[in-house]
Amino acid sequence: MTLSVLLPYPFPVSAQAAPPLIGLTITGVSSATQAERIGPDQAVTARRHDGPVTIVVRETGIGRARVLRVDGVVTQAPASQRLLCGAAVVAGACRPGEPATGIELTYHLAPLPSGTRITVQDSAMTAPARTFTAEITLL
Repeated sequence: MTLSVLLPYPFPVSAQAAPPLIGLTITGVSSATQAERIGPDQAVTARRHDGPVTIVVRETGIGRARVLRVDGVVTQAPASQRLLCGAAVVAGACRPGEPATGIELTYHLAPLPSGTRITVQDSAMTAPARTFTAEITLL
């Protein structure tokens, strides 16, 4: 079974097999007052974030059922996405015909109080069914 994914590109490309989802991480948190990178095992932000909060998520591979939760409640937040390509997995650096290796998602949230828990989840499109979750709590 071959699964294909079509995402918006600034140039024409053809459909290609979607790489299976093998990882999901929160890589950054920013706000009007702070910006920080999030480490692989980091559970809490290192800085307090005031104003609207932006969460950057990196998917290695492509999933099929993304869910964003704020304090356990499923939330629909405005988001943008960019393909990751090549060995360096640089967002937006895809060239025509180059296979995608994942997606960078940026969620734009309202101001959130200290102690808010943000969880992202996605499931693999391929068997065996696997669900990946990443979580960060705002300081």
